[in-house]
Order: sequence, then structure tokens, then C-alpha cells
Amino acid sequence: MEMQEADLGRAAWALWPALAAQMGEDPGAWRAVPLARREDARVATVLLRLDGPDGRVLVLKHQRRPEEGFAEAMSAHLEAMEIYPQGVPALHALDVDARACVMDLAPGQPLSVMLEGAPPEVQAGLLRRAGAWLDGYHRATLGEARVFQPKFTLRYLDTVRGEVLEGAREVAQKERFLACIETIFSAAARYEGRQTMTARTHGDLHLRNLLLDRAGCLGIDFAAGRVVPVGHDIARLLADYAILHAPQERIARGEVLPDFARKAFFEGYTLVGPDDPSVGLLLRNRVLAEWWGLPARAEARSAAQARRFVQLMPLAERVFG
Repeated sequence: MEMQEADLGRAAWALWPALAAQMGEDPGAWRAVPLARREDARVATVLLRLDGPDGRVLVLKHQRRPEEGFAEAMSAHLEAMEIYPQGVPALHALDVDARACVMDLAPGQPLSVMLEGAPPEVQAGLLRRAGAWLDGYHRATLGEARVFQPKFTLRYLDTVRGEVLEGAREVAQKERFLACIETIFSAAARYEGRQTMTARTHGDLHLRNLLLDRAGCLGIDFAAGRVVPVGHDIARLLADYAILHAPQERIARGEVLPDFARKAFFEGYTLVGPDDPSVGLLLRNRVLAEWWGLPARAEARSAAQARRFVQLMPLAERVFG
């Protein structure tokens, strides 16, 4: 194997013989090339593309950091694969102790890549397909109809507000941030006493964790979500879209999404509609969560975080006024 990514790539390749044995494969019959890599203070993960006999293609994932969470994520993937096989890449081998696995190489590109620079009509089609995938996943993991209770989100927001006021948590543009929190508290009654649906969530459903090609859509990197209101997954995905790709000039005051994007997504996702209370509250809460999740000081932000912050601020202005 020829590879530039020395240590992490070699460590992944060294795990291949044992993983191949689980699959009944000859490890020497496969060739590996680097596919993707992320390494920073918190995360060290590498993906190798494996090309084997008869044109078969797999991907080997090795996670050095973080050390926790891998077993839970693999358990979530296996569960999703069992109940929603058409929407999840098949997992073929697993070594929890080494934090490594082998699965089908999902065809296509991340939704984030396909949305980049796309005109609204193309974005609408992509969001419709993403909605259909999530609708299928939630129906496969369905919980129950439940009266939505905003108090849990509001309690956490109140904790965040207290930490910001006390200086225990730093956020950029502190006074503006606190004013935005107040608008959620003042509007909380509109989400009370209304029914939503629950399902087991993906747990980390951002735009890079949906892969689309001409034939379909696959979800990856499940994070062992809980059975909670479906708005949690929807808000995570659509807030990511609103910040990074939505034409913000088409977002009405008080809304998170352009009308065309909301309509398209909920043409694909029909388990609940755009007026669902968990969607309404959690979308707005997610905009704030993205805000407090970014470094308060500009010099501490990575290039990706800087881009996110620049695009988040005008969105927050539209959402909260």
C-alpha cells in the first residue's frame, strides 16, 4: 500500500488482516488507498478504500481518538442496518478494542458537497431526498405519539443562560446572544400541549452524514441516539443547511428556513409536518446551540468555524430579530 498519511494510515492497514479473517477474505488480495482523514486535538480518524477481487470495494475505518463512544456508535450502526438495511451501508467486520471496522463503501457524495453552490431548485430536490431518508429511518425506529414538553429544552437553555451571565461559559457577542435566548422563552407557550412523534434518533445528523448518489441515500456515523421527539434529528440537519447553504435573503423574519427548502424537505419527510412543535422549538434552539458551540474569540476559530460564524450571525438576526 502506497500512502502518505504515515502513522494513522499504517495503523489502520495493520488491522486489516484480522478484520479480513472475520470476513473469510484473503487480506493479500486487497489493495488499500487513503480515502479520508481527520486529525486534530480531539479526533484522529482515517478511512482507507479497499479494492478487492471481482471489483468489490469496501472501506476500512480506524478511530484512534476519541477513545470513548466507538462501541456505542457501532452498536447503533448495527441496529440501524438491521431495521433499515436499504438506508445504511452494510458492516462486515468489527474490532471494538482497536476501534476499527470494515463496511461497504457508500456511493455518492455527502449532502454538504452536493448543496454547495447549488441553485434553489437543485437544493430543493436534495432536501426532499434527505427528508425521505430520515422519514424511512424514523419509521423504522418509531416510538410513540407524545405531547411535546418544551420544559426540557427550556431548562437547558436556562442553564446556558446562567453560565453565560456568570462568566462560566464564553460566547461571542454575549449581550446579543442573551437577547436571542429571551425570544425563545417569550415564545415558549406556542409549543406547549401539542402532539409530536418520537423515534430513535441518528444522534449526529449533519449534512456530511448523508451520502447521496443517483440511486439513493445512505446514512453513516450513527451516534447511538435516544428515543426522543423527531425534531431533534430534523433540527440538527436543517440548521446545518440553513447556516451553510440556504440563500438567507429568502428566509422570512422569524423563520430558520426559506419557504422552498421547508416545503421540499417535508414533501420527503411526512411522519410529522413543518408545524410540529418539536421541529419549531428545536430548530430555533439549534441555531443558538451552534452559536454557543463556536469559540468566543475569533482567533481561536478554525477556518471552518470562522466561516460558520460569519454565516450564523445574519441567520440569527433573521430568526430572532
